[in-house]
Amino acid sequence: MSRSARFPQGTFALIATRLMFYLGVQAAYFIGIVGVLTYELKASTMALAAAVGIFNLCIIVANACGGTLLDVKGPRVHTAATVAVVVASCLVYQIVEVSVVSVLAMSAAFGFSCGMGFPYLTAYPAYLTHRSGELQQVNALLSVASNAAVAVGPAIGGIIASVFPAQRVFVFPAVLGVAAIVPAAALLKQIAATGMRSLHGLEDASSVYVNEGMQGDAGEAAASVPTVEKGTFGDSVRTVMGSSVLSLLFWGGVLAYAGYGAFDPLESLYYRDVLHVGIAWMGWLSSAAGVGSFAGAMLSLRVPNSWVNVRTLLLLIALQGAACLLYVGTPFVICALAGQVLLGCAFGMITPLQNTLVQMRAPKHLLGRVNSVMNAGFNGAGVIPLFAAPVLADMFGVQAVLLGASAFVLIVPIACLVLRRDASA
Repeated sequence: MSRSARFPQGTFALIATRLMFYLGVQAAYFIGIVGVLTYELKASTMALAAAVGIFNLCIIVANACGGTLLDVKGPRVHTAATVAVVVASCLVYQIVEVSVVSVLAMSAAFGFSCGMGFPYLTAYPAYLTHRSGELQQVNALLSVASNAAVAVGPAIGGIIASVFPAQRVFVFPAVLGVAAIVPAAALLKQIAATGMRSLHGLEDASSVYVNEGMQGDAGEAAASVPTVEKGTFGDSVRTVMGSSVLSLLFWGGVLAYAGYGAFDPLESLYYRDVLHVGIAWMGWLSSAAGVGSFAGAMLSLRVPNSWVNVRTLLLLIALQGAACLLYVGTPFVICALAGQVLLGCAFGMITPLQNTLVQMRAPKHLLGRVNSVMNAGFNGAGVIPLFAAPVLADMFGVQAVLLGASAFVLIVPIACLVLRRDASA
């Protein structure tokens, strides 16, 4: 990474927009959906699995919709749709009676609103710059802001849930969604001023980044991206599968995220039945991960350019798996806190690196949809174990299943490194 790289104009408007949307997500989702089902409704493990599965499936659908809307209609229409979906879903949830059915419905609506907002993290940086050094810096700073939200959001949700019914945590993201209009307007103005949208339709990853002077694996990988003339979602899938690096990013992430899928329906049960802590601890432990993520994102600002490759990414995913083992490996909350911090630190470095690698290699006029393909794979993989996890938990116990999932996350990236010796790309 060039130490002289500066943030392009519009960076801080993008960060503020992303922060407002994501802070609401972090404050509301875990407590307002999973927490309500676990503590207030005493719902079954299958109901928890259904809520998480519906949430992830709706993220996948919204990712495809949001990415396509961004590519075809542009940032202005995408932003208007995102604000509308977030605010409407949160406000409607305030006037319905809390039940398993209504919580599942909110899981679907909020999952869709979350998916609509993903392009601010995964695609919008390339609307501000095509320079690799600047792009890496923007992605790292976005990750810092996102992980600050992971640290602060659950704590805010915990405070709200300590005073009001947990359903009320969704007022917070509604308010932030309205407030996000201000930085989003500044962001849209800057995108229009720079004219980056026309660039995206004319240049692909190889022409931008090889000419930029990327060396070795980056140039080779960018040149391997297939040239596409159309702009359909199918072209995005072919772009991912036709590039050796993009496809490795996709399948390595899919397999790793499949391990995390067991956490979602069982994590709250682990807190309640193994750690023996109350609902507010769902916020505090999530905040611990956020603190680690913030630290990891800050470290990613100093990652040298020679480390921006798939090998580094796979090693960081393996580190996440090791941290997961500490997180769920004991009945002691202090160990869970330490594991969450280390887990978050690895994640804070993974996200900007992963996004930079995709943005460097994806054709710009397909960037929204390529990221939709990536996120669809990652979130879809997380759905796969959801309904197996409750069955396995009945057979072996919640903690045993979480330990097995953690080991899977550790082993998969190491296996990828061993099988693909040229993972320096």
